[in-house]
Amino acid sequence: MTQVLRGYSLALGTLTSVMALVYTPLFLVAGLLLWGFALASFSLLARRSLVQSSILIAVGGISLGYSALQGSPTPLISLINSNTNLLAMLAAVSFLSLIATPSKSSKNRLPPKGRKGLISTLASGHFFSAIINISALLIIADRLRHSREIDTRTASMLTINFAVCALWSPFFAAMAYTLSLVPDMDMLTVMAVGAPMGFISLAFLYWQNKTAESELSGYPLKGRSLVLPSLLAVAVIVAHELWPHLAITQIIAISAPLLVVVVLIYEGRLAQLHGHISNRLANMHNETVLFLAAGVFAIGLGELFKVLPPWLPFNTYGPLEASLTLGFCLIAARLGVHAIMIMAVIAPLLLTLDPNPNLLAMTFLSAWGLGSAINPVSGTLLAIQGNYHIKGSHIARINSLPIAFLFCINCAAYYLFSLFI
Repeated sequence: MTQVLRGYSLALGTLTSVMALVYTPLFLVAGLLLWGFALASFSLLARRSLVQSSILIAVGGISLGYSALQGSPTPLISLINSNTNLLAMLAAVSFLSLIATPSKSSKNRLPPKGRKGLISTLASGHFFSAIINISALLIIADRLRHSREIDTRTASMLTINFAVCALWSPFFAAMAYTLSLVPDMDMLTVMAVGAPMGFISLAFLYWQNKTAESELSGYPLKGRSLVLPSLLAVAVIVAHELWPHLAITQIIAISAPLLVVVVLIYEGRLAQLHGHISNRLANMHNETVLFLAAGVFAIGLGELFKVLPPWLPFNTYGPLEASLTLGFCLIAARLGVHAIMIMAVIAPLLLTLDPNPNLLAMTFLSAWGLGSAINPVSGTLLAIQGNYHIKGSHIARINSLPIAFLFCINCAAYYLFSLFI
């Protein structure tokens, strides 16, 4: 399958998943299209993604096989549609990069200096990243490189600032994957707790870097790139209140491309859609295969735990258990285990405790966000390594102490949250 066909296959799968809201059988068609895209892209996977996906599928398949021998039915439909909504959302959000990039006037604006530059860089990076994910991190780093060296300290600040977006952003894969694992969570409640933690993280990063950054240039992003996160977040929240039966992932999959098309038509740039589909979507094979594989893995373990009694070191799930779980996840992340694998393993176990879904969701979002900043082979650190030749292991090491502090902040938030539920 050529690159253009692969791109349109993913776009069609996304569109079909949205149309399934009107005609439910199309949801199965969407799942088949996504699996077709994944199978056609298997030979293109990066070695790391190939190994991780193969392990996930193998363990999930073995678990399903054993549970089938014990009399448990094989959930074939669930396997086909594993994480379909999540992948449709990720593909839809990718279109936002077409309208969320800096304008020409922003690119030509002189960069702010000193503490003002630091504040601008942190605020722009955080809210810009909250909507278009890893693309924002690279856009900001490239702009900073024009006036300064992207050294390990700068990379540390940028990667942590990016990672804590996962605590609250509804447009991050972390939120979508958490929704798929904990469908009973209330996204607005989780965001209400995660957003203050994100702001505390920004304040901490400012305090940590204000002396070193006093004479250096910052990032001057202003305008619609900062308005978009707020606009889209409000749109998603309002839509969720009006149509609570719709999943958040489905709302985003509808609203994000719709906004992009309206803006592109207004600006006379609609032709750019083809380029995005045939290039950006066509190259989403690593994350697509990984999320589909994670779905197989999670379903397999879920079926296995139905025939094997699970074991946990605790029998309730409160703030202490959430803190211990987050600590375990961060240790695993520091050792190089992907957040998807960690969450897929522990979610079926923790769900047997009938936990508060919002507390469990906060734990997973913290594990994804903070873990990505200290995992030497996370997509975040590898992106910096590939573009600026700073080893991911070096960034992970220098990030470890700040993340330990943010770990404590997150644990305190769990206790505060538990006082009001």
